[in-house]
Amino acid sequence: MAQPFKNQQHHHSKVWPELSLKRRDDHLIFQSTFPLESFSSAVFGGGFQMATHYFNWQVPLQYASNDPVKQIEEKVNFWGYPKQQTIGLQTAAKIELGSVQEIHGDEFRMVVCVTAGVGNKARAGKKRKTYSAYQYGTINTFIFIDGNLTHSAMINSIITATEAKAAALQDLRIVDEAEEDATGTTTDSIVIAATQDPAYPTHQFAGTATTIGNSIGCLVYDALTEVVTNWREEEKLRC
Repeated sequence: MAQPFKNQQHHHSKVWPELSLKRRDDHLIFQSTFPLESFSSAVFGGGFQMATHYFNWQVPLQYASNDPVKQIEEKVNFWGYPKQQTIGLQTAAKIELGSVQEIHGDEFRMVVCVTAGVGNKARAGKKRKTYSAYQYGTINTFIFIDGNLTHSAMINSIITATEAKAAALQDLRIVDEAEEDATGTTTDSIVIAATQDPAYPTHQFAGTATTIGNSIGCLVYDALTEVVTNWREEEKLRC
């Protein structure tokens, strides 16, 4: 079991102790001592960016905002994080159930954190009711890598992580409203951040046949499986 935020405020990584992982009242904050090269679908600081701070802000289930970026910026100012080096996601899922998985692998160290709820599960590739945009993610995935990856390998990492997410949901028997296997939820987000330390050999690829890609897949799969399994247990206890 690797849900450290249920019982403590600060998780001390065994493989990457320099990476800080903490839980605040309404968000998780991950902090690096120096900027990491990042690709993300984040609502705040998304795309390509160098960053030192990464947060996952828990918002109410009925959260709505006409200008979520401005609202997040106000939060970042309140928290005191550096705006130009901060990447942020939003979620309605319980952050204390977030799972942290880590590994010291083949010329890399890796820490993965996933928070999740599956209330708005959906199957990609199927016509459904759609909207112009969503403001927050339900399955949020953070992948931190102390290693050296090409940009194409970083994008490859996102593909591998997404495949692992879909596989976990299928094995957990998460289905959409038509009882078909869900591949995700309607509001998922992902962040991948790497040190790009030149002391490591360069990872050219990150597909499932590579050591680094296999680790990404396994850690994301295990993290999401743990979160959903424990979420289900809590729901049973409420009933």
